[in-house]
Amino acid sequence: MLLKFSDALFLGLAALCSAAFFVCVLAQVFYRYVLEASLPWTEELARYLFVWAAMLAAAVSVGRNDQFTIPLFADALGPRSRHRLELIIVGLGLSFAMVMVWKGWAMSARMMIAVSPVLTVSQGAVYLAIPVAGAYMAIHLAWRLIGLVTGRVAAKDGPPW
Repeated sequence: MLLKFSDALFLGLAALCSAAFFVCVLAQVFYRYVLEASLPWTEELARYLFVWAAMLAAAVSVGRNDQFTIPLFADALGPRSRHRLELIIVGLGLSFAMVMVWKGWAMSARMMIAVSPVLTVSQGAVYLAIPVAGAYMAIHLAWRLIGLVTGRVAAKDGPPW
């Protein structure tokens, strides 16, 4: 229940970032080609909004077990082998998510003193999208791993909630 709510929250924030990104790009195009003047801040803000939207949406996609796969090999396996393969895949995904949290946090902390040239926003705030998305992915993947180990979730199932 809590994961469904947080998924909706993350997707809502990603949609808001995407909408703001779209408005920034439209403003930039309008000012550059219609008014023949440039807005210096729109390109930078659009880039930062895009990073946050992509990372938040990717975290939800991993949580829903909705990422891109090529199931040719997995479909040829029997149920027990498929289950083992799913355990390995989720374990590797969880490991990757933890690396995202660990290295993303270190990078974000290191970049907190760096300031963007136009918006004067801390670059660490932009890089913070990496550990936030990684932590959310890790929560979902840990929950899925628990579901697979306890038998509450089958290998072909979607999200464990």
